[in-house]
Amino acid sequence: MYKSSVLFLLLCAFLVANAALAGSICGHVQDSQTGNPVAMAGLFLRTVAGNYTGDHTATDAQGDYCLEGLTEGTYTLEVRVDDYVAAYVNGIKVTDAVSSVPISANLPPILVGDPWPNPAYSVVNFRLQVQRRTPLEMEIFDARGRAVRSWTASTIEPGSRSYQWNGRDHHGRPAPTGLYLIRIRAGEHTISRPFLLTR
Repeated sequence: MYKSSVLFLLLCAFLVANAALAGSICGHVQDSQTGNPVAMAGLFLRTVAGNYTGDHTATDAQGDYCLEGLTEGTYTLEVRVDDYVAAYVNGIKVTDAVSSVPISANLPPILVGDPWPNPAYSVVNFRLQVQRRTPLEMEIFDARGRAVRSWTASTIEPGSRSYQWNGRDHHGRPAPTGLYLIRIRAGEHTISRPFLLTR
């Protein structure tokens, strides 16, 4: 009798838990300016108060995503691309069905990959994905905040770009071993990436 009661209670708890985790949020993320799908965007679920729930996913190569097994309630969905908040969608209601939430993301004009290799012995590479035509400024700073090298372009066209720093300053002298920072400005948008140079 005791074992039967325990099994019954466990079954009830299982059914209640599964009933509470029956909702999903699925959709498609596209660039608000071009309409192109946004791949590898991070999606993070938050409560209406802004607290992170721990639920997250990423878009696939076609810009599609799906968050499953969510507790019934009302949420905010945060979309990040390259550490940049590209969209917030508020008031998403999750029930026991799939909530379809298409998202139009305001992407930054430029996306920046991590420098490689890192640490770098003498040469370090930077890859940029330019989303739309923009002016470009790139500067490398040492750990004390002093500018070591810089590049500028009045206009850069959309597309993938690769750059390389040979580890030398404005005067052609080898920069010493240490921590460096590359800061990239595209219009009003600024991105920074740290890297280590060794000799």
